[in-house]
Amino acid sequence: MSEAARSAPLSDEAAAAFAREVRDFARAECPEDIRDVVRNSRKLTRDVWARWQRILYDKGWGAPNWPVEFGGTGWDPQQRYIFDTTLAECECPPQYHHGLRHLGPVLIAYGTEAQQERFLPGILTGEDWWCQGFSEPGSGSDLASLGTRAVLDGDAYVVNGQKIWTSHAQEADWIYTLVRTSSEDKKQKGITFVLIPLSAPGITVKKIETIDGIHHVNEVFFENVRVPVENRIGEEGRGWTYAKYLLSHERLGGANTAPLFQMFGNVRTLAGRAPGGAARQADIRHRLVTNEARLVGLKEQGRIAVATAMNGEPLGVMPSAIKLLSSDLSQNLSTLALEITASAHAGDLGAHGDPAAAHWASTYYYNRSRSIVGGTNEVQRNLIAQQLFSGGVDSVHPPAFPGEIHTAALRFAQMAKDPTWADVAALGWQLTMVPEEDGGLGASLSDLAGAIEGAGRGGLAMSLALHCGVTPLLLSAALAGPQRDAALQGHLTGAAPVLTWLPDEAAARRLEVRSTPDGLTLRGKVRGVAALPDATALLLATGPRLILLPLDHEGVTPVPAVDLAGNATLGYDLDLTLPAAVEVLSGDSAQEARDRAFLTGGLLTCVESVGLMAATLGLTLAYLGERRQFGQPLSEFQVLRHRAADMLLDLMNASALAAHAVAETMEGQGRRAASLAKMSVSRAARRSAESAIQLHGGMGMTEEMAVTPLNKRLIQAGFEFGDAMHHEERLDLMNS
Repeated sequence: MSEAARSAPLSDEAAAAFAREVRDFARAECPEDIRDVVRNSRKLTRDVWARWQRILYDKGWGAPNWPVEFGGTGWDPQQRYIFDTTLAECECPPQYHHGLRHLGPVLIAYGTEAQQERFLPGILTGEDWWCQGFSEPGSGSDLASLGTRAVLDGDAYVVNGQKIWTSHAQEADWIYTLVRTSSEDKKQKGITFVLIPLSAPGITVKKIETIDGIHHVNEVFFENVRVPVENRIGEEGRGWTYAKYLLSHERLGGANTAPLFQMFGNVRTLAGRAPGGAARQADIRHRLVTNEARLVGLKEQGRIAVATAMNGEPLGVMPSAIKLLSSDLSQNLSTLALEITASAHAGDLGAHGDPAAAHWASTYYYNRSRSIVGGTNEVQRNLIAQQLFSGGVDSVHPPAFPGEIHTAALRFAQMAKDPTWADVAALGWQLTMVPEEDGGLGASLSDLAGAIEGAGRGGLAMSLALHCGVTPLLLSAALAGPQRDAALQGHLTGAAPVLTWLPDEAAARRLEVRSTPDGLTLRGKVRGVAALPDATALLLATGPRLILLPLDHEGVTPVPAVDLAGNATLGYDLDLTLPAAVEVLSGDSAQEARDRAFLTGGLLTCVESVGLMAATLGLTLAYLGERRQFGQPLSEFQVLRHRAADMLLDLMNASALAAHAVAETMEGQGRRAASLAKMSVSRAARRSAESAIQLHGGMGMTEEMAVTPLNKRLIQAGFEFGDAMHHEERLDLMNS
């Protein structure tokens, strides 16, 4: 199925039923010895793959990516994604790709009827085994420069040359390969696609020793090898077209993150038995939770890519981004596993040595290839940068929460000049999540996320999560009464906004709240309250209490300050006693409201950061395109293009994590997802700001650039509703 084809997605019920069918089949039919190979990350051999392929073929699932008329299932991208992911979750091997996912689609699209009848059945059953002969010495990423020649001699081509890095050639029956049949015109036009049996006279396969100690790849030499013309795919000289089709046809392979989650689980199990002191244990836990967050983001990016393909839309940079992140994760996890196992066994890896250390040493070395094969990380960054600089941020990364609300917020932020809280309040965003009976809209978290992301993407740097999300949530959770009702309506209309203090444990200890016969006594310090003009009350959400404090009361001493972004904040020194009625909620209900507000505030701050990261990247691209050095725009320098590409990669993963956490929260399961998102997005946002400063050079250090307040807000947002380390510690507690 092409990217341009559009399919109706399965309903949630149908998708769950299909996954259940695949899971039941896998658990019943995948042999235990095969699952053991996968479970323990051992090398998959032809015997394992072929047996599993025959089982799938007998079920009618031999070719999930082929049309029904050629023996396939005719499944769409969503069904194939469910199929691949579910099999991997059940510890079943992936299907062997060279025949099914590479050559098969080329034969179906460009092969003759005779070729289809000859070769497709053997691929389906797993009886015929294929390898790919594309790379040559000196022709890796520059595939069009290949030099293996084929000269027509009667009804056959005579092939001479060499292929390299040919995986599985030692166990394959056939090789599909590119040969040069002409040196005229452009180098891409003289390439022909042919199929050659590896048993043909004149072929020599030589093993390449690799650093992991396992036989993966080979050199293949051709000396006067005769290849019948009937083994040519399509027309002579059009092999480049067929090769591009092959390479682009299956672009969603990286969307299946189940094998990486399986590796993560294995490494986490290792970590639970890891020796070492407190510093080593803390480092292991930090790296585990950091990689878990990136894994969750990668899985969400895969889901987005599948949905994009289902809509018939181009995938753009998604395959490159997914490939980059998945290769980084596989290397990070195997490096951690190596450090855990080799710390005591680095010199004990022989046949009689420690098997776990030997296994992870081999896996570590093998996974160094992940950032090389299938297009190196550098090539992937080139591809990403090319699309990013030619089309801009919007062309490569759509919003996480699209829709009319997002669009209206984006337009407002782009057009408004120095908007105030009154301007924002007039739009009614603070009404979004307030129940209708309290004068709100009764809308969802994702609706408010759309507004906040749009505002951030438009360059509005304001604490919208607090003022539009947290304060209304807390006020609407409080018990109805004259003080609460007046405060809620004042904030919703914008006429008398309410400030909110939602401290962490350390800050909360600086304020003493005691019940007395006269009411509530408050003594201590409140700091870092985001300021709003004309505010008349401060909502204290501390411990199991919600307290509405009138700001004009005696004993309330304001202490002005600024935050990391340079925006005005307020502190208060408190020494007063108030009537008990100011406590508008207490006990478990207050604690639940506070916890929900803290979680929601953190999520919406992630969403705001995602929007601001997109705006920051857009301004940085514009600056690099306008600024010239050494006679050319800065946007032409590869090192700067790659850094901009990394800003986009951070944005994509942050966006995916925020979207996932919002969805999980709306399903009532967002506690862990929210902390993973806040931890990871806070760090990504700070990296984005730092990169923007660096890429603007000296001008990035000035206050005059439009990007500067966005950079500062990104850094400040990382410390609101718990910084990255706070949420990492929360995740550590959840894990324990």
